[in-house]
Amino acid sequence: MSQDYKIKTVSTSEELQNILELRVEVFVLEQSVSAIEEIDALDTMKAIKSGRVIHVVVSEGQLAVGTARLVLEGSQPGSEKISELPHIGRVAVKKATRRKGIGEVLMVRLHQLARTMGFRGVTLSAQMQAAPFYTQLGYSARGSVYDDVGIPHQDMDLIFD
Repeated sequence: MSQDYKIKTVSTSEELQNILELRVEVFVLEQSVSAIEEIDALDTMKAIKSGRVIHVVVSEGQLAVGTARLVLEGSQPGSEKISELPHIGRVAVKKATRRKGIGEVLMVRLHQLARTMGFRGVTLSAQMQAAPFYTQLGYSARGSVYDDVGIPHQDMDLIFD
């Protein structure tokens, strides 16, 4: 990843607004996901401040070019149960900056955060077109492919070494 990119945890309303605009661009405009399905109760400063979710953003200057979130709500540090691992979601990279390592940087940061908090792994729901990317990062598929918002998805897990 170019050194012109910076990654950080979202901590202000302005940063949150920037990542929500990027997610609308990627999921709503590009992939035709309903805005009502895309933005939820975890996309608020209240959810961030209460520790229910961590959002990260990769920026180029003032422009958000990548984002993802780690959902902590319902997770249990140290648990052996997949259902109690934190869930990575809403991984989005601006179209013009794809295939430049931004997705991997987002995922590595979320893995580091989860490890630091005492989790033994993470789980996610991958769009099938992105499943090879997650497999390269060490994720394993679990269960069958299913439809979510009109897009085929696969649950995948990464257990830390």
